[in-house]
Amino acid sequence: MGLARPARSRETVEYMGFAFADPEALTKEQREAVAEHQRTVRSGPRKLSLRALREEASLSQAELAVRLKLPVDRIARMETGDLDRVQLATLRRYAAAMDARIEITATRGEAFAQVG
Repeated sequence: MGLARPARSRETVEYMGFAFADPEALTKEQREAVAEHQRTVRSGPRKLSLRALREEASLSQAELAVRLKLPVDRIARMETGDLDRVQLATLRRYAAAMDARIEITATRGEAFAQVG
């Protein structure tokens, strides 16, 4: 016996299985608050994969490989998470090619140390 879904009001819009508030149903203050939140989210740090970071920098794997003087397949392996044999210096060069930096965090329970 499953739980019943709450009925959707006319003030929501369904898109790909998600319900969103209909912007027309929001007050001016609510629309302004949503716009401010979107500006904050866009300006704040976002977690991206290495591939997404490269794509955001408008670089192909081949272009990045030329910049780093590495084979394209090595770039591909790094982007799929095969980092066991990658040197920290290579990761730093990868990040620097996109005007980014590497940060490393060691975590133990609630304690952590950050190395930059």
